[in-house]
Amino acid sequence: MASTRPQFELDLDFTNPMKATRLFIKGGKAFFGIWQPHAVKLEGDEEEVIIEMGMEGQLDLIADAVYGDRRLWRVIAHANQIDRPFEQVTVGRHIKIPKLANVRAALLATASRQQAEG
Repeated sequence: MASTRPQFELDLDFTNPMKATRLFIKGGKAFFGIWQPHAVKLEGDEEEVIIEMGMEGQLDLIADAVYGDRRLWRVIAHANQIDRPFEQVTVGRHIKIPKLANVRAALLATASRQQAEG
């Protein structure tokens, strides 16, 4: 008899943390596993941005200015150990900006890993 396991298809933004997790089904309920952040390589010579008045908590605007894509704000947050941007991204803080080539490589590696697991 063919399996009647439900199929899920989620239309998630490619930088959404849930995109890099596995979907599990147990007892008829679906849930996401633990998020594994994109492994962006830091080389030590990254550009730095100093948060100015009006930029507080707005990593999405920094990502848009640097990468041309505000969805990449999580990459910047992870590189700077920021999990609460509105509290931690304050005036005067120095923020490391991972190089775009390293960000692209990490996103490609995550997509390849997901394909292999899928």
